[in-house]
Amino acid sequence: MRSLPFFRLSIALAAMLALGGCLVSDLPVLDARTGKARPLSDGDYLGCPLENGEVQAGDDCDRLKVRWEKDRRYSFVNPEEDDDPAYLRFRRVGRGGYAVQSSESDGFMYYYGAARDDGVLLVMMNCPDLPAELRSRLIERGDLEPDDEKFSVCKVKTLRGLKEAAKAYHRGDVDQMMDASILIVAAPPLEETE
Repeated sequence: MRSLPFFRLSIALAAMLALGGCLVSDLPVLDARTGKARPLSDGDYLGCPLENGEVQAGDDCDRLKVRWEKDRRYSFVNPEEDDDPAYLRFRRVGRGGYAVQSSESDGFMYYYGAARDDGVLLVMMNCPDLPAELRSRLIERGDLEPDDEKFSVCKVKTLRGLKEAAKAYHRGDVDQMMDASILIVAAPPLEETE
């Protein structure tokens, strides 16, 4: 499984993906009606992986063109790469908090999005990190479906399951792995060459 195709991800994020634990689905949970929040304006942004909770200086950020599409989702395009656009949908779960759905080649992956003054912090939601009581309740009701008893991967089955998981992140009930995060911030203008 890949994540936001054009971002250069930190080693910690890659390791976390290898270990599993993320929230995924085969079919979209958010659609044009349920995932139409707009926390970003159209424009140029930087997508930067975090290391030790901080953006690292250097070339780790990717320049992105972000555009709101007619079907009420965002497209993220890296003009320097030949990759297909990434498509994200946002659903508000609280003031400045969002459940975020990323379209992947083999399904969908889910993030918690925290609005910032100049962008959004995307934190990969991780099933084993959800509060045990909440996770048990969501599994019992059929809102989440774990692959195994270690919750290596949990499939999101309902909108309620996605919203409640994102709300747990929003309330601070989950210790967020900041190294499994991507900060999307407004990009400075490109310097013009003479």
